[in-house]
Amino acid sequence: MKQKIFLRANVLFTLMLIFFITSCKTLQVEKPRESYLPSKLNPVMSEIPLKVEVDMKKIESTVNKKLTGLIYEGNNINNQDLSLKVWKVQNFTFNVNNNVIEYRVPLKIWSRFAWKIEKFGLSMSDHYEANGSIALTYKTTINIDKNWNLVAKTSAVGYQWLQTPKLNVVGVNVPVTPIANLVLSQGDKLITDQIDQVLSQMVDLKKYVNMAWTEVQNPVQMSPENDLWVRITPKDIYVSPLTSVGPKLNVGMSLYSQIESFMGVKPDVNAIVPLPAFKYVQHAPQQFNINIAADATFDKITEVAKKQLVNQTFADGKKSITIEDLSVYGSEGKAIFVIDVKGSLKGRIYFTGDMVYNPDKLTIEIQHPEFDVKTKNALVKSANWLLHGLILNKISPYLTYSVSEELDDMKKEANSMISNYKVMDGVTLNGALNTINVTGLSLVPGAVRIGVNVKGNIGLKVDDLNF
Repeated sequence: MKQKIFLRANVLFTLMLIFFITSCKTLQVEKPRESYLPSKLNPVMSEIPLKVEVDMKKIESTVNKKLTGLIYEGNNINNQDLSLKVWKVQNFTFNVNNNVIEYRVPLKIWSRFAWKIEKFGLSMSDHYEANGSIALTYKTTINIDKNWNLVAKTSAVGYQWLQTPKLNVVGVNVPVTPIANLVLSQGDKLITDQIDQVLSQMVDLKKYVNMAWTEVQNPVQMSPENDLWVRITPKDIYVSPLTSVGPKLNVGMSLYSQIESFMGVKPDVNAIVPLPAFKYVQHAPQQFNINIAADATFDKITEVAKKQLVNQTFADGKKSITIEDLSVYGSEGKAIFVIDVKGSLKGRIYFTGDMVYNPDKLTIEIQHPEFDVKTKNALVKSANWLLHGLILNKISPYLTYSVSEELDDMKKEANSMISNYKVMDGVTLNGALNTINVTGLSLVPGAVRIGVNVKGNIGLKVDDLNF
């Protein structure tokens, strides 16, 4: 009797052991090969505004320093018994209106002329001197020639007597109109030529435009943390109409450029593109436009996913698995999820999926999850119930990763970088990036690389013209 009971117990134990072994399979699957496709940030074309600012107060000061004291003296002018001296008595004043500069030139005049009176049969003659003051008005039109030279053309507009020359001699009239016309004619030769010469010599536009054109071609590190570099290759340059704000004359230009970004390595400097010929256009520069990237590391994605999934149990009918651990890497453009499970199946399984960006939620999500081929082959023999995908569909939503923080950090860092960034002495980069759009995802070693297109208002300013 005891022997029968022992036999039955032994058979029952054996059946239970067989049931346990067959109902809780330990899975061993070869790991999918880790590999990555080339990740490339496509260059885009962009117009970068370049503004050269000319402070006309500096020009005004220089002209006033060059023209001082006696600026004209003449005798027997036009074969007449007329002598004339002209002094500058006050500083010239400039008024800028886009590409036209107006000048007011206050002058003191001394004249010596012969006079003659015939009255009651008598003839009297002598030489008299008369003093007065006059303000001449000029205007200069500024243009740029095809060789980037600033071309100034100054012409007289008119005059205004501040103090008309007078004599206390009965019957003697001072020839004020001829004197004024004479001062104007001499001023055309002296004052207008001086102004044109000073403007042409002081504002070496080509020098500063060429300096900015060349310097912008040196790669700039936009993000030290991500080792993000930007290389600008200008293709052409356009000049828009000259404008003025207060005493500042603005030469507005835009660099039509190819913008490239590089992760992890400083790019080589391309062969320097020479400054092209001057081209005039009416339109204002468009927005700055660049493709850059940010990395969401696999470690960060794994950390977030673990908080959601570890110790979670997922059931399919009477079968269930509990997540013990997980990690992620890439293989041939796909994400590979490594999950350690226990329960109805014990061991390590691998499933793949496409990482996609959800613009409404600012998240990275998994689409088309499926078991890796070798995992699938192993499950056919040991856990066929997993293959219809119910549990994978339940797990996938927990693998969603928000990238709003990465995008915000990228925008803040880029804005900080381009806020009054000094390219070189006298040349600054300034602006603000206002729109940021994800253009795609790619898997790189250790991370999901988020391709981003950034647009904004940005420009180069040459603001330190040393006269």
